[in-house]
Amino acid sequence: MTDNKKELERAELHRTIWNIANDLRGSVDGWYFRQYVLGLLFYRYISENLNDYINKIQKLSGVNNFNYKKLSNNEALKFKNAILKNKGLFILPDELFCNLHAGIYTDKNLSETLKKIFQNIENSAKGTESEKAVRGLFDDFEFKSSKLGATQSERNKKLAKLIDSIANMKLGLYKDSTIDAFGDAYEYLMTMYASNAGKSGGEYYTPPEVSELLAKITLTDKKEINKVYDPACGSGALLLQFAKILGKGKIHNGFFGQELNITTYNLCRINMFLHDIGYKNFHIEQGDTLKNPLLMQQKPFDAIVSNPPYSLKWEGDKNPNLVHDKRFSPAGVLAPSSKADMAFIMHSLYMLSQKGTAAIICFPGVLYRGGAEQKIRKYLIDNNFIDCIIQLPDNLFFGTSVATCIMVLKKSKKDNSVLFIDAQKECDKLLGCNKLSKDNISTIINTYKQRNNIEYLSKNVLTSQIKKQDYNLAVNTYIKSPNINRMVDVAKLNKELTRILKREKELRERISKNNLDELLMHSGEIQYKKIGEICTITRGRVISKDYIRSNTGDYPVYSSQTENNGELGKISTYDYDGEYITWTTDGVNAGSVFYRCGKFSITNVCGLLTIKVDNVLPKYLAYVLKINTGNYVNRGMGNPKLMSNVMAKISVPIPGLDIQKRIIHELDNFTGLIDEISSELALRKQLFEHYSEKLLSFKNE
Repeated sequence: MTDNKKELERAELHRTIWNIANDLRGSVDGWYFRQYVLGLLFYRYISENLNDYINKIQKLSGVNNFNYKKLSNNEALKFKNAILKNKGLFILPDELFCNLHAGIYTDKNLSETLKKIFQNIENSAKGTESEKAVRGLFDDFEFKSSKLGATQSERNKKLAKLIDSIANMKLGLYKDSTIDAFGDAYEYLMTMYASNAGKSGGEYYTPPEVSELLAKITLTDKKEINKVYDPACGSGALLLQFAKILGKGKIHNGFFGQELNITTYNLCRINMFLHDIGYKNFHIEQGDTLKNPLLMQQKPFDAIVSNPPYSLKWEGDKNPNLVHDKRFSPAGVLAPSSKADMAFIMHSLYMLSQKGTAAIICFPGVLYRGGAEQKIRKYLIDNNFIDCIIQLPDNLFFGTSVATCIMVLKKSKKDNSVLFIDAQKECDKLLGCNKLSKDNISTIINTYKQRNNIEYLSKNVLTSQIKKQDYNLAVNTYIKSPNINRMVDVAKLNKELTRILKREKELRERISKNNLDELLMHSGEIQYKKIGEICTITRGRVISKDYIRSNTGDYPVYSSQTENNGELGKISTYDYDGEYITWTTDGVNAGSVFYRCGKFSITNVCGLLTIKVDNVLPKYLAYVLKINTGNYVNRGMGNPKLMSNVMAKISVPIPGLDIQKRIIHELDNFTGLIDEISSELALRKQLFEHYSEKLLSFKNE
């Protein structure tokens, strides 16, 4: 399967999820929505997985035309023990997702039916070795929540629509491909809501690119490991990266994690099932890792990864048991009660095998703060446990814009130095966030493997030098940023400023010469038409976050594919003002596509407006839409959206063509001047930085 086809399939899956979200808008909002979608997605997955499993077994046994979902419940019971042993849970044929789906619009007690099915699934594992893995998986599914409706009838309608939407997701198309459709749907939902839920969502989810980087660091020169562990596992995204990179068969003894939050603990176990990790191969515990670690008997681990909560308050030296805890006592001091960051690091070090590697996301303060944290750093450096410190770009994580870092720990290092990597520039700057690309990850991993000294990027520092810096591990202590004096071509900047100032003068003169009041007074006869009357609206399909290249430069937007007779139109720009992109496709009567960067969604709310009348200019319409759509935006769950059916009803003023041309001309002058002023300010800032550093640098003679 080509990468392009995979992306198209993934985009289609994500579009379907967004459509489900849109259907529920106004009643089930934000972070709570994912409880229902994930619960039903999980229910569909285990139903299909169990049905396919028993059908395959029967076929291999020579039983043709066997179909488990069509059996009576009594007939199915003879397979119960075998199914429980292999799958860890059992579902009667009548209670399979597909059979429930068949009767959702006639079941007047649908919420109660669903509640009973979920209880039966959990109860099926009671008394078996899978009981712990299955218990409470549906606890967060609220059957009588007012979010679904005030009455039983309303809740039934919402649930029926949800079940129908989940049933119609084209997950079957992905089963034989390299895309893990159920797992991918889970990750998309978690990303979608973590990015919109702020801190409360971000603490549960690490972006997949960061998870991939951490996993690859711990897997350097390893093709298999005994087991992997995350002491603050959240939804399990970090653990599952190892299955993606190595394959499940190369993690011999499974996936281990502990999570304090009960909701996230349930999500993690669901995530394991959705990624086809058998119940015997994951061991997820619920509880406080620092106060009550529940996986101590499972150590040591060859790979440990974690993104623990930043600056978490904990008992610390207020708990006498922790003072003598063998995880923390070797350092001679506990992490401060106001900041448990170093406690997670010491815990991870204790759980690590002699040949293992731990990669822990850290808040930058742990690298340079004094007091107890400095004493713990001293212990780690003096015993040569720190292998590498990597400074990451800012704004990578949901819920915080802080530039985090990675601390890499090893117990059996071959040298007596620490590698520092400044990866702050290694990211793609997207709208509202930064993201690690495949190239960025490769650069960081290769730098870590090769361990060379590279100016501005990496440096090996002897532990003796670190001691002289009072055990400061901040990357900028050892790797300096590029000198601005070397980077700035003053002559080139001044030449560009001269051009900009000349252009600004021309635009100011144009604006001052034109009598805009006269234009307002003599705008002629105005017609008001709805967008649906003057345009054909074709909804777009998201392909990827990318750059759309026009013949005038690169425009950073989320790209969308617009279809015209089954073909992707060629892109030619109309204008770009920093908030809206407008462009047209080549062809007769081509209209404009517009997208509000970072604020409008990239699914069915972005599309092609093909003008079907002769008295409207596309660029005029783009300007009108730019100032007239704000009140029509739906600001419910997720990013605000302007739906196509709403757009069709928006009424816009249509003056004569000559007036439209004059309006375009005048507004182009203003937007052109704004662009030039912005460019001038940017260049002035560069010159200021250049000269301020130069003028304030004095020789120490």
